[in-house]
Amino acid sequence: MNPNAAIETIAQARARLAAKLRELNEEIRAYPQPIARCDAQLGGLVEERARLQAEIEQLGPADG
Repeated sequence: MNPNAAIETIAQARARLAAKLRELNEEIRAYPQPIARCDAQLGGLVEERARLQAEIEQLGPADG
């Protein structure tokens, strides 16, 4: 794989992960407040958000 293709692939992966992270953040933001602290589903969403953030960080800086 040539360097430009690798950079493009990483950029595409970062964009997909960032889009999923935005979706999860919105879902967490809209989660019903009265049951949020005792609902197992919220914990799963927060764990997924942390996993996506870690994957994005592993890709390195966005500017190259």
